[in-house]
Amino acid sequence: MLTRELLRFDIRRDRLQPRYVDVQDRSWQEVARSLFEACEAAQGSSREELQEAVIPILHGARSPLVAKGLFKLLTDRCRFQEGRDELEELRRTVFAVAARTFYPGAGQGSGSNDLQQYREAVGQALQQDADQLASRLYSDLPDRQILLSCEPMGAEALLQRYNLALAQGPLIWAKEVQLHMEEADVGVRRRFFRQLKFFRLLARVQRTAAASYRLQLDGPLSLFEGSARYGLLLASFLPVICLLSRWQLTAQIDLPARLESGPGGRKISGPVLLELDHGSGLHSHLRQTADLLPEELSRFATLFQEQAEGWSMRESSGLLELEKQDWVIPDWTFRHQSGQVVHLELFHRWHAQVLQRRLQSLEQGRRQLPPLALGVDRALSKQPEMAALLEQSVWFQQHGFVYHQIPPIKRVLGALQSFVSGAGVAGESVPMQVTISPLRA
Repeated sequence: MLTRELLRFDIRRDRLQPRYVDVQDRSWQEVARSLFEACEAAQGSSREELQEAVIPILHGARSPLVAKGLFKLLTDRCRFQEGRDELEELRRTVFAVAARTFYPGAGQGSGSNDLQQYREAVGQALQQDADQLASRLYSDLPDRQILLSCEPMGAEALLQRYNLALAQGPLIWAKEVQLHMEEADVGVRRRFFRQLKFFRLLARVQRTAAASYRLQLDGPLSLFEGSARYGLLLASFLPVICLLSRWQLTAQIDLPARLESGPGGRKISGPVLLELDHGSGLHSHLRQTADLLPEELSRFATLFQEQAEGWSMRESSGLLELEKQDWVIPDWTFRHQSGQVVHLELFHRWHAQVLQRRLQSLEQGRRQLPPLALGVDRALSKQPEMAALLEQSVWFQQHGFVYHQIPPIKRVLGALQSFVSGAGVAGESVPMQVTISPLRA
């Protein structure tokens, strides 16, 4: 995404309007092509050398700010050589040898003041070429990292990615996001809700029609902790929204006071609205069939399939309804060899309000409750108020567990098995059938 200083937008009547570029503009397509060709030609060179090579392109564009944004998005797709642990040990060795070379010791005179002679002496002591040694010594620093490859991208696709990034940027300062979606394709809806959970976003879901939903997404500025990371997740979710057929998004944005609307623009104070929809001309770079599974959840799925006997896991196929207009989007659905289906919902460190509502619904539910296991992040469980709620919740004590990063397989199995045994809450029998609203028109 774009950094704060690369964003371009206007404020009109308390509404934020990103300053998109025309993806069909030939001059901007030429700038995009030139930047990509420069990246391709710089393979094997350092990041610093690449930045120097594109200076004429950036300064020659009619808007250097746009060109810098395009270059930022390109380098995000480039692969640079990562720092190596052995370089730290190499530096320690070089420093030790250099100290002995420059300060030979008491009574032996001072070391040479000739830089080249000094470098050659260090290289000779380590049996390495002095110039190559100097080049390797700090090759793990960002500016010295070597460009290995640059993912191919057409000029129009890069300009589309730039426009999308302009819309993503302000979402980092969102207080609240309202999303209305209409999607007749069952598969698209299923993937959308699955990705919503995998991005760990806070959402209240209302079903307004068979294929229509209204979602309220909490923004990062409504949280007390972890707001920076949550803001990035919310902004990163916009490409998933753009895969829907019909959608309208309204976000209340509280921009930093020092952020300006543009060069010479007025200071922004107070919240503004960002309004986007399927007609805004935004294009997602994601594939419709792609599932962006976080690394820790992908590892959990692999471990579960390897270690769990008698259970299988699959994608959730619908929304669970606890009470009227109280919908649950499960993270995973499990099936026991006996036929019992159990769903799992995970709560992360910023899910305190959602978890509180969920526990209340489960403890006071007046209807048959679906088999729903709960996993709570350790950081959330240690909050004093939440710790008390979890301790008092009969449902959580019987069907819940605490985890850190990756849910422990044994604890997950214990929560799942609590439904298979037929042991209910407060001595009541837990229904074995699943109350679920399938995602079909």
